Amino acid sequence: MFNMKELSRVLLVAGIALIALFWQIASANAEAPITLKVEASHGLPGLHHSALGRFLAAHMADARLADWRFEPAEEDSTAPNRVEWTFRLNPYAGGTVRRFVPEPVAEQGYATHRPVTIEARLYLNGEYQTLVERQATVQGGPNDSELAAAVASATESLLGPSGAYRAIDMGQRVTPGAR
Repeated sequence: MFNMKELSRVLLVAGIALIALFWQIASANAEAPITLKVEASHGLPGLHHSALGRFLAAHMADARLADWRFEPAEEDSTAPNRVEWTFRLNPYAGGTVRRFVPEPVAEQGYATHRPVTIEARLYLNGEYQTLVERQATVQGGPNDSELAAAVASATESLLGPSGAYRAIDMGQRVTPGAR
């Protein structure tokens, strides 16, 4: 039989082996982050449509959500796991000059801040899940800190621990600003 010293060594090795086995099982069962493609339906002042997907993906990552990764979508493709962003310029009392031929939104230059409505729709496995809507005031362009903050805030409200997706996933009441 074993003496006490040998028995303690056998038990120590068996314990380490069990911990290693448990660690492997736990890490195999841990879910990998879901990668969402980021799509936008229109450009914004100072930020052309081609650059908007990269801008959105970068600032969605600012929300620091461990369960999600974000990549700009390729042109002319609809990914099953995606977030679709829509931006609508809101009217404001600043006045404007009437034009017979409107400029594309991405080519309009605004020196002042402009109110916009932002919508982010979540699709998983090709099925619509939920959306959040935000009002923001933006200037446009790749260095617009207000737009970046609004994108991160909308992402948090959509996908965060107490966001709209978690609320429908867990059967909770949807948070304000989410539909």
